[in-house]
Amino acid sequence: MSVASTTHIGSLLDKMSSNDKDFRFMATSDLMNDLQKESIKLDDDSERRIVKGVLKLLEDTNGEVQNQAVKCLGPLVCKVREAQIETICDTLCSNCTNMSRDAEQLRDISSSGLKTVIASLATTNSGATNNISKKIMQRLISAIQQGTAASSTGNNAATRANTFDLANGGQSQLEILDIISDMLSRFGSNLSSYHTQLKQILLNHLNSNRSAVRKRVTTSLSYLLETCDLQLFNEILTILLNELKKRPASAVSDKNATIKTYVQALTSICRLASQRLSEHMHDIVRITLSFIENTPSNNSDDQQHDDELIEYCLQALETYLKRCPKETNEFVPKIVNICIVYLKYDPNFNDDNDENGMDDDRSEEDDDDDDKDQDSYSDDDDLSWKVRHSAAKCIEAVVVTQHDIIQTNYYRKIVSVLIERFLERENTVKGDIFHCFITILQQTKTAYSHHQQQHSTNNSSHHDDEDSMDTDTVSLKNSYASPLAEYVPSIVRSLAKIMKDKDPKNREGSLVVLTNLVQVQRNILNDHIDTILPNTLYSLSSADKSKKSKGQTSEGSTTQGVSKSLHSNLKITALSFLYALLQTHDDSNAFNKHVKSLLPLIITHANDSFYKIASEALLVLKELVKIIRPKSSVAVQNEFKPFIEQIYECTQKRLKQKDFDQEVKERAITCFAYVIVYLGDLLSTEQLQSCWPILTELLRNEITRLPTVRALTNIVESPLKLDLQTILIDTVPILSSYLRQNHRTLKMNTLSCLRSMIRIYPKHFNKAMIKAILVELPLLINENDLLLAQYALKLTTSICKIANGQALIDREQIQAILNKVLELIQSPLLQGTALDAVIEYLRSLVPQCVSYEELVKLLIKPVYSQQKSGSTSASATSTNEHQQQQQLVVHKQAFYSIAKSFAALTVANLKESSSFIKKFQDDLNDSKCGDSVKILALLCLGETGKYTDLAQSSSNLQHILLDIFSSPSDDLRTAASYTLGYIGIRNLKSHIPFLLKEIANSQTKRQYLLLHSLREIISYQNHESLPQLDEHIDSIWRTLFDHCECPEEGTRNVVAECLGKLTLLKPEKLLPILRETFVNQAQKKEPRSPYVRSTIITAIKFTIIDQPQHIDSILKGYIKDFLNGLEDDDIDVRRVALVMFNSAAHNKPMLIRDLLKELLPKLYNETRVRQDLIREVEMGPFKHTVDDGLDLRKAAFECMYTLLDTCLDKLDMFDYLTYVEDGLKQDHYDIRMLTFLMVVRLSILCPTIVLQRLDRLIQPLKTILQSKVKANSIKQEFEKHDELRRAAIKVFLALQQIKDANKVACVNDFEASIKGQKEFQDLYNTVIHEQQQSSAGFNFNTHNNAEAMDMS
Repeated sequence: MSVASTTHIGSLLDKMSSNDKDFRFMATSDLMNDLQKESIKLDDDSERRIVKGVLKLLEDTNGEVQNQAVKCLGPLVCKVREAQIETICDTLCSNCTNMSRDAEQLRDISSSGLKTVIASLATTNSGATNNISKKIMQRLISAIQQGTAASSTGNNAATRANTFDLANGGQSQLEILDIISDMLSRFGSNLSSYHTQLKQILLNHLNSNRSAVRKRVTTSLSYLLETCDLQLFNEILTILLNELKKRPASAVSDKNATIKTYVQALTSICRLASQRLSEHMHDIVRITLSFIENTPSNNSDDQQHDDELIEYCLQALETYLKRCPKETNEFVPKIVNICIVYLKYDPNFNDDNDENGMDDDRSEEDDDDDDKDQDSYSDDDDLSWKVRHSAAKCIEAVVVTQHDIIQTNYYRKIVSVLIERFLERENTVKGDIFHCFITILQQTKTAYSHHQQQHSTNNSSHHDDEDSMDTDTVSLKNSYASPLAEYVPSIVRSLAKIMKDKDPKNREGSLVVLTNLVQVQRNILNDHIDTILPNTLYSLSSADKSKKSKGQTSEGSTTQGVSKSLHSNLKITALSFLYALLQTHDDSNAFNKHVKSLLPLIITHANDSFYKIASEALLVLKELVKIIRPKSSVAVQNEFKPFIEQIYECTQKRLKQKDFDQEVKERAITCFAYVIVYLGDLLSTEQLQSCWPILTELLRNEITRLPTVRALTNIVESPLKLDLQTILIDTVPILSSYLRQNHRTLKMNTLSCLRSMIRIYPKHFNKAMIKAILVELPLLINENDLLLAQYALKLTTSICKIANGQALIDREQIQAILNKVLELIQSPLLQGTALDAVIEYLRSLVPQCVSYEELVKLLIKPVYSQQKSGSTSASATSTNEHQQQQQLVVHKQAFYSIAKSFAALTVANLKESSSFIKKFQDDLNDSKCGDSVKILALLCLGETGKYTDLAQSSSNLQHILLDIFSSPSDDLRTAASYTLGYIGIRNLKSHIPFLLKEIANSQTKRQYLLLHSLREIISYQNHESLPQLDEHIDSIWRTLFDHCECPEEGTRNVVAECLGKLTLLKPEKLLPILRETFVNQAQKKEPRSPYVRSTIITAIKFTIIDQPQHIDSILKGYIKDFLNGLEDDDIDVRRVALVMFNSAAHNKPMLIRDLLKELLPKLYNETRVRQDLIREVEMGPFKHTVDDGLDLRKAAFECMYTLLDTCLDKLDMFDYLTYVEDGLKQDHYDIRMLTFLMVVRLSILCPTIVLQRLDRLIQPLKTILQSKVKANSIKQEFEKHDELRRAAIKVFLALQQIKDANKVACVNDFEASIKGQKEFQDLYNTVIHEQQQSSAGFNFNTHNNAEAMDMS
C-alpha cells in the first residue's frame, strides 16, 4: 500500500477512536467507502489495525456508530486475508454466544455483524470462505449443544441464566437460529460434515414450547434438507411423516400445535426442495388432507386451534400444488371440494342472503342498514377468515397449475362458489376471491382464444380500423361461446351491490374483475350495460361527494389524505373499466341512453388536477365521441349536441395548458383530433379555425410533435372533408423539415401525413410546398431503411399522380429522386412491398415526367453498359470464357427487380414495348451477349409473359429457352426455367401440353428445370385465378406423381411443392388422393416407396400456409394419417414429417392441437441420440464420426420450440422439460443453442416448474462453462465455444430472474463459481453490459409479460 494510503487509513483510524461520536461515525463511513474501491490494497499491519478498530466500534455507546461499523464489516472481509477474517468471525461468534445479562446489546449488534459477514463471504468462492464457514458453524453448534446440556442439568437459576437455552432463551438466542439458517442457505453444500449434528439438534427442538423457536427451527430444517445428501433427507422426512401419522388431529391444543409445526415444516421444505420431496408427495398430501377431514369443527371451545390447523393445512396444499403440480394432480378434485367447503366456512356469521338470494330491488336505505350491521359485527377471537383466505389462495393455485381447467368437472364448481362468495364480509378475503376469479378469467380468455381460432371461418379475417370513421364494425359470431357466458348474469348481480359498497377498495376490486371479464369475449356484457354503467358512475360521482364532505369536516387531516388516495385509485380503475367496456362492445345504441349522465362526469374528470385521472378520462372521452357519432352518415341526436361544445372546450383547455403531464398531453391531442374528425362539421367556423393555431404550435414543440403529426393524419383522412387550407399552408413546411430529423418514427408518421394531405387535398398545394417536400426525399431512399424508403416512394408517387402535378413538379427534383431509385433497384435487399412501391413510383412517371423508352433504357443501363462481349482472347480456354461470363454485373435479386419494373411499365405501354421485347429475344440468340444480358432478357420476357401471351407472338421462343437449359451457367438455366413458366401463362391451353410433353421426354436434369417452370404456373394460379388451368389439373397431377419416386431430392421437393399448391386449388378432390396414396405406400416395402411418402408429406407442408384457406377444415380430418410418418422406418420420411409438424404448429396450430397427446411421445422420441444412426467414415488416415440422426434431432427440437408459442396449454411441462434437459447435455452446437432458447422462454412462461428443476438445468450450464476446446482446433471451434459460453451465461441470467431462484442453493453456488474465476467473471459482466445496452437477444423481463401465463 502506498504511503499516502497508509497515512489516510491511519487518519481514519485515529478519528474512529475520537471522543466525538460524529467523528467516529464519519470516519467509519469513509473507511467503508474506501474499502469498496477496487484500487485499495492493504498490508498486514493495516489489516490488523482496521479489524481491531472496527470490532472495537461494535461496543460503542452510540447506536448509529455501531450500525455503521456493522455495515463496514461487509466490504472489510472482502479485502483482508483469511487470518483477519477468522479474527472477525471468532470475535462475533464469542459475542453472539455470550449469555451474560450485561452483554445483551453487544449480542444483538454482533448477530447483525455476523450476518453481514456471512452475506459478504457468500459472494466470494475460495478455500478461505469454506474454512471460515465451517468454523462459524462449529462455534454455533457448540454453543447450542452446551446451552442445551446446561439447561437440562443445571439446578439453579444462576446456572441457566449464563447458558444458551434454546428452548427458553430470549430474542438474542433466536438470532443464533437465524444465523444457522443463513449459513445453510449460503454454504449448505460446504457444511455437509455438520449436517448430521444439525439434524439431531433441529429435530430435538422442533417440539419447543416457544412458537418463535419452532418457526426458526423449521426454516433451518428446510435449508438443511435442500443441500444434505439423499440418505439424510429421507431419514429426516421419514421422522416427520411418522410423527404426523401417529398424531391424528385432536381437540387438545398441545397435540394440534405439534401437528401444525410439522405441517409448516413440510410446507417450508417443499418450497426449497420440492424436487426431492416429489417422490413422497403422495403420502404427504394424503396425510395433510386427513388432518383437514378429521379436524373437530363442532366444539366451539377448540375452534380457534382447529381453524389454525386448517389454515396451515390449506397453505401446505397450496404450496404442494404450485411446487409439485404433477405429483398432486390426482388429489386436485378432492382438494377443490375441500376448498369450496372452507371458502364458505364462517361459523360466527349467518348471511340470510345466501339462502334467500339477493333482491335487486332493495332500496339504498336497506343497503346502508346491511352495511351498518356488518360494520358493527366484530369478534377478535374469530380466526375463520384466515381459513377462507387460505382456501381462496389454494383454489387459485389449482387454477394456475391446471392449464386444462376449463375442460374439467370442477371448473363450474369453482366459478359458481367464487361468484357466490363475492359478498364475503371480510375485505381481505374478498380481495383474495377477486384475485382468484381474475386468474380464472385470464385462463378462460386464453382457452377461448384457442377455440376461436379453431372455430373461425375460412374467410379472411375482418380488418377493423378503429381510426376510420366510416368503417362498419362487424361483430363476428363464433360457433363457440365463452364458457363464462352462462355465469355473466350472476356475476353482474353479485358485483352490482359491491359496486355501491362503502369501502372504496371493494368497489375497486369489483371494477377490476369486470375489466378482466370484458376482455375475455367481445360484447360479453351487451345485455347488462343498463346495470353496469350506473353502478360504475356511482364510483365516479360518490368519490367526489365523499371528498367534498370530508373536506368540510376534517380538512387537513391525515385521514383525508388517505381517503383522497383511495378515491383517486377508485376513479382511475373506474375510468379504465369504462374504456375497456367501450372498446370491447360494438353496439353504440346500448350506450346512448347513458351518454347524458356519463359525459358530464367524464368531462369533469378530464379536467382533474391529478394526471392519471385526467389521462384515463381522456381515453374514455375519445371513445364516447365515437358513441355519439359512429359514422359520418349518422346524424347526431339533438340531446347530444349540447355536449359537443363541452367536449371541444374541455380538450382545447387541456391543450392550452402549458404545464401538465406528457401522457395527458398526448391523449388530449388524440382526443382533440377525434372531436374534429367525428364532429368537425358540427363545430362553428370560428371554433374550427381556432383549432389550427393550437395544433400548429403543438407541432412545433419537440415533445408533442409526434402525437400531433398522428392527429393531423386522422384529421386529414376524416370523411367529413373539412376545409383545411389554413392548416395545410402552415404545417407542410414544418412537416417537410421533420424529414431531416434523426427520428425514424417521426419521419414515417410525417411521410404518411404528407401523403394523405396530397392525396385528399391536392388543390391546396402550390409549387413551393411541393418543392419543400421533394427536396427532402432523396436522402430517405436507400437500402439502409427500406421501410422508410417505401414510405418516401409512396409519397412521391402521390405527388406525381395529382392532377396538376406536371406543372407543380420540377424536373430536376424528380431526376434526383429517380437516380436514387435506380440505385435502390440494384440492391439485393429490395423485395416485397418496398419493390412494389418502387414499381408504382416508376409507373407514375410515365408519360408525365419521363417517356417510357427513356425510363426503360435507364432501367437496363446498369446491365447493358457493362456487358462483356467479344473481349475474350482467341487463346483463352472455354472454361475461362465461361468464368468470365459468370461474373454477373449486378446482384441476382437486382435482375428480378429490374424485370418486374420493366413488366409493369410495359403492361401500361404495350404499343411502345414491342421494340424492347424484340431486342430481348434477339439478345438470347446472340452468342456475343454475356450471361448478365441474357439473364435480364429472360426475366424481362418472363415477367411480361404474366400479362401478355409471348409464346404465341414468338413461335420459336419456347425452343430458344429449351436450348438455354443446356447452358453451363446455373443462373442462366434458372432464369430460362422461370421464363418458360410465365411466357405462356396467358395461353395455357397450348402451353401446358407442351410442358408436360417435354417433361415426359427429357432427362433428369432437364426435367428438374421443366418442373420448376410448371411450379411457376401453379404458384401464379394461387395468386391470380386462371380458369384455363382447371382442365389440365388431372394431366399435371399424373405427370407429377410419375416423378414422386425420383431419387434426386431436389426434384422431389419441386414435385412436392407443385402437388401441394395444386391441392390448394381442388382440396376436396385431391387431398383424399394424397392420403390414400400415402397410406398405401406406407404398407409397401418397395425400395422407392419412402421417396413417395416423403414427397407426399412435403406436399402437405406446402398446403399449410399462415392465411386461412378452404383446405383447413378438410385437412384437419386427414392430417393425423400424414403425421403417422413420425413412426416411419425411413429416417428421411420422419425428418420431413417433423418439418411438416413444425409448419402446422407454427401456421395452423388448430390442425394439431387435439392430436398432441398422441404426437408428443413420437416427437420426444426423435430428440434422443441413437447410437445405431452414428457411424464412422474413414477419410485417409483419419476417422470421422457421422451422425445421421442429427438433422432429425434438430427438426424435433425446432418443433418443440414452436409448440411453446402456439400450444403451450396442451403440453405437459414436466415431460417437456425433461427432454429439454436432455438437449442441454447433447454436445452439438445447434441443439444446445436451441435448448438455450427454450429454457429462457420457459423461465418466463412457466417459472414455477423451471424453479423445481433448477439443479438439473444449472448442471449442464456449469459443464459448458468449464469445458475446454482442444488446442489444435480450428478457429470456428473456438468461436462456437465462446458463443456457447455466452449463451450459457444468458440462460443463467434468465433463470436468476425467476422468483425465489436466489433461495436455491445450486443457483448461488453457480453464481459464486462464476464470480470466483476472473475469466468467467469478465464474461458474466460483459453479457450483462450487452443486455443493458441493447434490447436484442434474450429478453429476461419476467414482469412485463401480460400475455405470458404460468401454465405450470
